[in-house]
Amino acid sequence: ETKQAAAVDPVDIDAIQQAAADNGAIINTILTTHNHWDHSGGNLKLLKAVSTIDRVYGGIGDDVPGCTHEVGDGDAFTIGTNTAVKVLFTPCHSPGHVCYHVDDAHVFTGDTMFVSGAGNFNTGTPAQMTEAFDKILGLPESTYVWVGHEYTAKNCAFACFCEPNNEEIKKRLEWAKGQGSIHSGGKGTIPSTIAMEKACNPFARIDHLSVMDFCGPCDDRSERMRLVRKGKDDWGKMA
Repeated sequence: ETKQAAAVDPVDIDAIQQAAADNGAIINTILTTHNHWDHSGGNLKLLKAVSTIDRVYGGIGDDVPGCTHEVGDGDAFTIGTNTAVKVLFTPCHSPGHVCYHVDDAHVFTGDTMFVSGAGNFNTGTPAQMTEAFDKILGLPESTYVWVGHEYTAKNCAFACFCEPNNEEIKKRLEWAKGQGSIHSGGKGTIPSTIAMEKACNPFARIDHLSVMDFCGPCDDRSERMRLVRKGKDDWGKMA
């Protein structure tokens, strides 16, 4: 093995360098899902601290700090000699948001897909988020989903509100509570899988009858995506 590695959305550069050292890895690449500070804010610092980094990837038109390679849908490259990366262009949360599908086994979704949730539609439209989810959900069901933030318990609570008769979501909420967030010293709830998101993420289930019932009479898929987002936002104000 070459031990060459990539840092995804680096913010805490000390922790990243320590992890690389612990694993004997050499960081030569930065993969940035989007330009928001809590994902790209460490790019320039890491570039300065690690001389082996010679490539910084970011989405087309997203103005990622330090970007050397802007990428779009279907672009592919390797890290080292063996690690294959394919780009999914998923604009909505930011104008050039991308996800990285790695070795046909992992996908890094940034702020597009969360565990049982989705990112805000900031600069985009419900149609864009619908298309983005369709791309991610088209990956093999065994694919591990590495998300940009851990909001799992709250997302699962809304999912139960959206689909009160979905037993899988109820189980997942209890599991998330038991695991606890990594931010509060718990075991954490990441990664998920594509199969689990299809079963427990209301934004991934806009074609299921229970979510359609939540949305009310509506034949347009993008409108159902909008209504689930609105439902989550409204619920959040009450929760």
